[in-house]
Amino acid sequence: MTKKARTVLLMIAATLFNIVLMIVFFILFSLILFGLLPSVFPSMLESQAMGFVLPVLWIGGTIGCTFFIYSRMIRWASAKFDLESKLDPIFQPKKARPRKEREE
Repeated sequence: MTKKARTVLLMIAATLFNIVLMIVFFILFSLILFGLLPSVFPSMLESQAMGFVLPVLWIGGTIGCTFFIYSRMIRWASAKFDLESKLDPIFQPKKARPRKEREE
């Protein structure tokens, strides 16, 4: 298997992992914010501000936790399995172009 094929497979697996992680945190935050918190703080549902704050916390918490765990997992997998030597780089470094002198 070539480096490019391994890179493509890793990107597909990492994307699927990210989607599953997002779904798990989406469900977890919905249970916490809309199930547990109102039962602990019943006056919270009467506040109009909570109609805005809870969905923002729900979506923001989901995206933030997913990003944090995904980046840690990729960093850990890269170090543990030495992925830099086994995979093709996704982004090639740009070659420096010679600067054109200004003609005056």
